[in-house]
Amino acid sequence: MNTLTVTTTVASILAIIMLPLTMQVTMRRIALGKAMGDIGGVAFGDGDDEVLKRRRVAFGNFVEYVPICLVMLGLLEYHNASNTLVWTVGGLLIASRCTHALSVLFTNNPAPKAAGMFMTYGAFIVPAIWLLFLR
Repeated sequence: MNTLTVTTTVASILAIIMLPLTMQVTMRRIALGKAMGDIGGVAFGDGDDEVLKRRRVAFGNFVEYVPICLVMLGLLEYHNASNTLVWTVGGLLIASRCTHALSVLFTNNPAPKAAGMFMTYGAFIVPAIWLLFLR
């Protein structure tokens, strides 16, 4: 019986990483709303606030890529790919999403953001190729 141990672990770690990303968006919305005198003043959009824009991008990009990568990781593990391959792809996914989020939040240098994206591409294309051609 395949219990998808690696996928479960990676998904749990990513859920923990997602929490501060979403909380940062919420906290910034509240702070901006309070400053405007209307707590719900920035319930939608970004209020043209650069900090909120960055936080929304970091969170949004995370939730755009993580689900398909987790599906691919789970399929890789389900189809009995080597444990080394599954852990490598899972680790790559975690590292890529952290690298990308931190670069969006804290730097204007495009290099770490690009590195995070290229690692993410690997986290879904490697399992896709393995599942199509090597299983």
